[in-house]
Amino acid sequence: MATKYKRPEQTLVDPYRFEPLPVDRPCAIYYRQSTDAQIGNINTTLQTVDMFEHLVRQGWARDSIEMIDMDAGVSGTTKLADRKGMARLMALIESGQISLVAAQEVDRFFRDVTQIQTNLFIDACKRNNVRVMTPRMVYDFNHPMMGAYHMKIFREEAQHAADFLEYHIKGRLHKSRAYLHEQGLWAGRAIITGYMVDMRPKLPNGSPNPNHRRYVPFAPCADAIRVYFELFKRFNRNMQKTWEYVEQHGPFLPEPEEVAHLTPEGFRTDMRMDYRSMFTGRIVPSLSGIDKLLTNVVYMGHWVHQGAITRFYNHEPIVDEDLFMFAFNALSPLDFYGDPNPAYQPYRTYNRHDAKDRTEAPPIYGGVVFSDAPDYLHRRLHTQWNSHNQVYQYALRNRRGVVVFSVKASRMDLSIDTLLLERLKATTIDETAWQAALASTREDGHSELRRIENEIRGAERAKTAILENLKTLQHPEMVRNLEASYAANEREIERLRAVQLELRQGKRQREVLEDARPVLNKIIARWQDVPAANRRELFEALAAYAKVKLLDEVRRELTIFWRDGSTSSVIFRWGDFRQHWTQAELQRLREMVDAARPQWEILKAFPHWNWHTITCRYLNHFSPDRRFTPYYKGEKKYPYRIKWHETEEYRAEQEALNLATSSTSLQ
Repeated sequence: MATKYKRPEQTLVDPYRFEPLPVDRPCAIYYRQSTDAQIGNINTTLQTVDMFEHLVRQGWARDSIEMIDMDAGVSGTTKLADRKGMARLMALIESGQISLVAAQEVDRFFRDVTQIQTNLFIDACKRNNVRVMTPRMVYDFNHPMMGAYHMKIFREEAQHAADFLEYHIKGRLHKSRAYLHEQGLWAGRAIITGYMVDMRPKLPNGSPNPNHRRYVPFAPCADAIRVYFELFKRFNRNMQKTWEYVEQHGPFLPEPEEVAHLTPEGFRTDMRMDYRSMFTGRIVPSLSGIDKLLTNVVYMGHWVHQGAITRFYNHEPIVDEDLFMFAFNALSPLDFYGDPNPAYQPYRTYNRHDAKDRTEAPPIYGGVVFSDAPDYLHRRLHTQWNSHNQVYQYALRNRRGVVVFSVKASRMDLSIDTLLLERLKATTIDETAWQAALASTREDGHSELRRIENEIRGAERAKTAILENLKTLQHPEMVRNLEASYAANEREIERLRAVQLELRQGKRQREVLEDARPVLNKIIARWQDVPAANRRELFEALAAYAKVKLLDEVRRELTIFWRDGSTSSVIFRWGDFRQHWTQAELQRLREMVDAARPQWEILKAFPHWNWHTITCRYLNHFSPDRRFTPYYKGEKKYPYRIKWHETEEYRAEQEALNLATSSTSLQ
């Protein structure tokens, strides 16, 4: 066989020349700082503003440069996948969206001693022909002649950065800092709120400063912290009440700008607390923050390093020892050495009682009652057990978890039962109302239900096919696409099942009404014997939800929104009639007593209470000497235990009303 020949291979790239920068394609700038404290320094400007302008001068359009700055405060030793910014950069490289990535130095990419992350980055750039630019050099890992050399230089730069971190920062500087900490001196970490650091090596008279690098109380914050301890003692170790008082009334901590202005020359402060009161918008400790603050031994003058007290009475305390130990023993189950605290006396023990010991049944309509308060429109009321009063209640809580208002579950359920019973009675009398109730429920939707079920089965088959394909595929891009398709099918199935549940619920509501119709009269007659679960089913079949509105301190208005679009309302009192009066009722009582109105008129104005309860209300609110007779000069002819409906005036009023009704009917 004759020898075969071919044309000489021609390389499109001159191996001895570098290609011009790809300014016609997008590029990216990678920015990273190791700690939050470094953000905003001169290095930040070099990595962002200066590098951006450098790329513009090289020929890139401003809108083709992407700034990747999500890794502010992230260590260079962190893996690629664990850095949001680096993960974004790798995605751009792998997808071929950029032609170059720029950084101020190689150490901005990595400080990896193992070089594993460095090699992964080099490999990605080489495969996708992406260059790396620093102010001193452009690395082209894919160059036919210089690529291997550039990879070697890049690895060496990354290794130098890792060695600097390992041997200089950790080996020398960290040891020096640890030595200062062990001596009770500040070495650059965050400064505890309430203190400032004395940075003066010498005093004004030239003598050495004994407090150099030690904590000194910073009065604007120290005074507030001292009050926090006193408030905790005033509220008898109740952390929740202490924090609620501080958040609403203070004392508040100064703003960071004010702290900087008030810091004396030669001292250093560090205001890191940024939680703000929901009432005033000013800075206060959070609930967890004040808990840690009240157990921080630094405020008693001790020095802590790596979680251990290394020096006792190291600096001037802010809180005296007795006050601090009162708070510490109330909050910390461990002593200063991590052993069990023998003096631990918590506010109370949180021993959960057995639910079987509760004295009343759970609320019937939990989950369907909402708030109509101005600041909490259509906010669901949660049901909870009030262990103090031994009752269930519906409660509305704000975002801090504090109860805005509550209603006894028995009163709420009774009010809903009353309106529901009236609705059922109306449907038995009026056939039109019954048909409207049926029409208001969701239609059977049998065909729609079958369509949804078929779509669910189709999505399940698609998931199975994707899993089979994933067993054989190796290409990373195709694997990612299939994983995304699998997740999309999961979300679609979840949505379809929610629609399926709604359709079946509508069918159940209609079945409940149809089954109840033959025995509805018996249900109405023996309503008290109907189980709670069946009452709940009847409510959900006829009504969409209920809302509660606050009218005053005691009265609540309940409104039920029926499925046919109509509403029913009732006003009830949230607590016991004998104990809970509105301010308007108390004021009316005072005016009637001061005006010497007859006893029967006062009883008529307050028909739910007897004379004894009425006089006790007056004594509690308006009598300084706890006496009633000197202040009431009106006519009194009935004993203390009598109510309005037991008086002669009530009977006479009823007889007159009956007589007037009889006369009207005769006419």
